[in-house]
Amino acid sequence: MGIVIRQSIKSVAITLVGVVLGAVITIMSPRFFPKGELGFTQNLIKIALLVTNLGLFGFNYTLLIYGQKYPPGHKARGTFLTISAVIPMVFSLLVCAGYYLFRDYIISVYHSGDEVLMRRYFVLFPLLTFFTFLINWMEGYLQSLHKTAIQNVAREILARIIYITLIVLYALDVIPFETFIWAYVFFFLVPFLFLLVIALRNAGFRFEYKPGLFSGKEIRDIIRFSGYHMLTIVSSVLIVQTDSILLAPLDKSGFAAVAVYGVASTSIAMLRNPTRVIGIAATPAFTQHYNEGNLTMLRQLFSRSAINMQIIATGMFALVFLNIDNVQQVMSLIQKGYDEIKILILVLMIGQVVDMFSGLNFELIGVTKYYRFNFWIALLLLALVFALNYILIRRVGIYGAAWATTLGLVVFNILKTLFLWKKLKMQPFSAGTLKALAAGLLACGVVWLLPFIGNVFADAVLRCILFCGLYWLLLFRLKVSGELNDITLNIIHKRRLY
Repeated sequence: MGIVIRQSIKSVAITLVGVVLGAVITIMSPRFFPKGELGFTQNLIKIALLVTNLGLFGFNYTLLIYGQKYPPGHKARGTFLTISAVIPMVFSLLVCAGYYLFRDYIISVYHSGDEVLMRRYFVLFPLLTFFTFLINWMEGYLQSLHKTAIQNVAREILARIIYITLIVLYALDVIPFETFIWAYVFFFLVPFLFLLVIALRNAGFRFEYKPGLFSGKEIRDIIRFSGYHMLTIVSSVLIVQTDSILLAPLDKSGFAAVAVYGVASTSIAMLRNPTRVIGIAATPAFTQHYNEGNLTMLRQLFSRSAINMQIIATGMFALVFLNIDNVQQVMSLIQKGYDEIKILILVLMIGQVVDMFSGLNFELIGVTKYYRFNFWIALLLLALVFALNYILIRRVGIYGAAWATTLGLVVFNILKTLFLWKKLKMQPFSAGTLKALAAGLLACGVVWLLPFIGNVFADAVLRCILFCGLYWLLLFRLKVSGELNDITLNIIHKRRLY
């Protein structure tokens, strides 16, 4: 079993723990925070994440892809790391300064009731942006070393444990919201320090600059490569976050609408996390096979990762569909005023399933000579998504944001899949795709026929266990995925995953 699969299994296991912690956060946040404060917090996080990618300037991808050319022990590694750290550091400081340059305009786009929070805590936007830059740079570095599992500990577990602790302190009236939000931002340094310690414990983490190792042209090529990836990432992030960012100024409820929408979008993001880590684990291998000209191995890795993502996507959608009424009931018990959750989750889930079924097309295109396509197609779709959000939010409010995002993702992935087939003759679909869908539909249909057993929590647990067991059995019998069958046989015969 290859390193991609081993790292994926470890990362998925860690991510599943993170999903549980994320679910706790999703439940606790609307229970204890007023909608205004919760909406502001989510707005802060999303804007900081977006602006971070501007400052990072794509160098997390440069570390991931170019890092394979300068492995530990290479004479130019220290100089490469210095270039890859100093340039995005400068850009990050510039974009943080840009917050203050446009401060009055940024605040003015929000409703009058929300402006108070924006003015009071505006300084947190550049602070969180810079701290997030530090974390993302370290994650890119560790991913280049195939340390995807350990770097996920910081993002999926450590950061969320801190978040939950702060929510508990706020809920118990130990700290006010002001202390909570300041502490939340500054505690981002903890995951960064954790990642830094891990990096220092592995060979090759050194910074130096030796003139002559890189020509001016090579440095410009690195910056150009990074710049295209920055623009691609920012455009891609905007495609899935324009909805949340535009909700606050366009929806009449302001941050209150962001709070409701954020619960739904966060739930979907948590469900997608297991497939995200597959992409992170596979990208270095994509780079290696492409650089070696080994298209056969590249095609095999892409196909195997695609079917595994399709299996997860089918299972996740079925679990959401089977339990959507339970989710709505639980949300009603936690806090009133979140009645839109059910429809929002289902609409957003459609877009995410299409995205997952398309495989790692974005990651694969990004390591080839066609990487510029990702930017241009993302830019085109960004314009479409922005227009859809602007029109639909103003007309149908919060539901318009969900449909705009889903339609954008559908078009985005259709175009990427067609491009990948045209240029590399690779596509994510196979006979296994139909088998996975058949297994999911059959298992979902059987469990859906079960009557409600009277308790929402017991009903949800029962449906999840029955579906997962039946779905796994069908996948195993149909031999949909070689990796899944290997894991199953290892569990049966060796009492271990690999």
